[in-house]
Amino acid sequence: MDAGRVAFLAVAFLTHGAVGYALVRAFTDVDPAVGFVLGIVPDADFLFPAAWGMPFVHRGITHTLLFVVAVVAVTSPWRSPRRIGPASALAVGSHLVIDSGSAMGVAWLFPLGIRASGDLPVHGPAGTLALWGLSVGLLVWSGE
Repeated sequence: MDAGRVAFLAVAFLTHGAVGYALVRAFTDVDPAVGFVLGIVPDADFLFPAAWGMPFVHRGITHTLLFVVAVVAVTSPWRSPRRIGPASALAVGSHLVIDSGSAMGVAWLFPLGIRASGDLPVHGPAGTLALWGLSVGLLVWSGE
């Protein structure tokens, strides 16, 4: 993988993490670090071997509503008084919403094959700046 691709992916991961962090900080009482980590979790699909094929490809099973529900189900028993389930849904869901804006889109309703997509530069310079601006705005609004 060339340096440009590595830099692109690093910025994309950090952006997803920053949005998850800001949303969890602004709207829950859960440690916002949870939002950072879970905001990146859908991109764990980059670790799947290519030979596995669909649905274990980038923006496959880990970019679906089914995956959001699974993450919420797995995380909900942890620290239940702090309501980590909604924080998990916010962080993972934000990743899917962002990626839905791209041309590749997201198959929210897998296995139905329906993709939500747009033609927005969500991972380009303008989109990245907008998402970082939104994240900083949420942190300022929430008193961070």
